[in-house]
Amino acid sequence: MKTARAPWTQPVAPEAARGDLAKIYERIRAASSRGAVSALWQSCGHDPRGLDALHALYRTLMDDPAPLTRAQAELIAVVVSATNGCGYCVAHHGPKLAAALADPALARAVARDYREANLPARERVLLDCAVALTCEPSERKLEDIERLREYGFDDAAIVKATEIAAYYNLTNRIACALGVPLEPGLEPWEFGSQR
Repeated sequence: MKTARAPWTQPVAPEAARGDLAKIYERIRAASSRGAVSALWQSCGHDPRGLDALHALYRTLMDDPAPLTRAQAELIAVVVSATNGCGYCVAHHGPKLAAALADPALARAVARDYREANLPARERVLLDCAVALTCEPSERKLEDIERLREYGFDDAAIVKATEIAAYYNLTNRIACALGVPLEPGLEPWEFGSQR
């Protein structure tokens, strides 16, 4: 049996939450597919206003990622998280990607290296842009946008993809910087660096 790793900062457990934080946790629990407040959100519990904004942004981007598909949104989440070495977010979004693709083997292949996975060219181009934004944000050019347009992404889709990639760069850094451990019962996913 594996022993859970302790977080590097003391999370605020749901049973210890009071006032505004208790209300925020209740909203998080109600929106959670597991009916729980994840370790990431508990680690952010010391800043209720920041947590509330972070969670609201997550729900805004991921509950209905249109004009992207749910699979495209989860592809970005997994690949950006793998690129950043954030095992926590890969483990959370890998199963969601498997469900969105209706193909667990493909989802695991994407987590290892999307360039080697059997993805359509359109999805690979989308992920190329997400990885480029993650690794070299100041080197982005108009050509990046034009390439996405060549593959049928309109401006609304490009903006949404950029927002989702940026959001996971933020969340990955929070999870990694605070040493947020996986919750009991959540299995780690194998992933590659994607660089």
